[in-house]
Amino acid sequence: MERWLCLSVTVPHEAVDAVSNFLAERGSLGVIEGEHDPAAPQSPTTTVRAFFTADSPGPALRSALRRYLDQLAQLFPHLDLSQPVRLSTLGSRAWQDRWREHFQPLEVGSRFVVLPPWETAPTRTQRDCLVINPSMAFGTGHHATTRSCLEAVEALCLAHGAPSRALDLGTGSGILSIALARLGCPDIWALDTDPVALDEARKNLAANRITSGVRLSVQPLESLSLTFPLIVANLFARTLIELAAPLTRATMPGGHLILSGIQTQQAADVDAAFPAPVWREQSRLVADEWVSLVRQRV
Repeated sequence: MERWLCLSVTVPHEAVDAVSNFLAERGSLGVIEGEHDPAAPQSPTTTVRAFFTADSPGPALRSALRRYLDQLAQLFPHLDLSQPVRLSTLGSRAWQDRWREHFQPLEVGSRFVVLPPWETAPTRTQRDCLVINPSMAFGTGHHATTRSCLEAVEALCLAHGAPSRALDLGTGSGILSIALARLGCPDIWALDTDPVALDEARKNLAANRITSGVRLSVQPLESLSLTFPLIVANLFARTLIELAAPLTRATMPGGHLILSGIQTQQAADVDAAFPAPVWREQSRLVADEWVSLVRQRV
């Protein structure tokens, strides 16, 4: 029977993407994010699980992850990254069941259903199918922030029509770019600083048969000379605050900006970085302990 290694650690939500990316770059065949810790509402955590082939150097991977967590702790001393890293072995059946049970078809808003590639599209549905391979944890729609972004994009397109151009900042899996294309946006700029994420986005675009209209790039936001009627930025709250000035410059007057990746206790700080009269609040979506803000550029 084929066997797999599972490396798992519980970290604060702010560190989940960094840890998931680190594990993916070390050769993980799949990363699962889940199991929020309800006992720590002031500092919510997520368990990250990464799966490797049985011949992978498990102890060395565990040591490498521990060193990486220690480095993150030095950079972000306010985060508790001291939880133990666990290494276990799974049989192929247990691995497949755990993996696939985590990624069931998911209806989002009134327009979309997110499917992993092994699921067959529903025959009796008018929803648009977004096929996302969850082999990397860059955004599958199962996280509250991604769901909220999809809902906000759908609502804005329903109210104002599809934008002539859109920016998907921190595109990850490309799910938001795929949704924008499905909604009729003809020109989408999908930026991400991580080339591994862009490779994953490129595969997901192909799986959804989107062959044009989406530009994938590592180009930094600050270097863009274009303005956009719609920008979606699903990032860390701290990064959103740091990018407030270039995001303001890049949003067309009258255009909309969706800010996500914000924990409830961070919302006030993000609000302050995008103040009136330059910005007008349109709505805010709250899901679990996360907040997504929809702003209009005045």
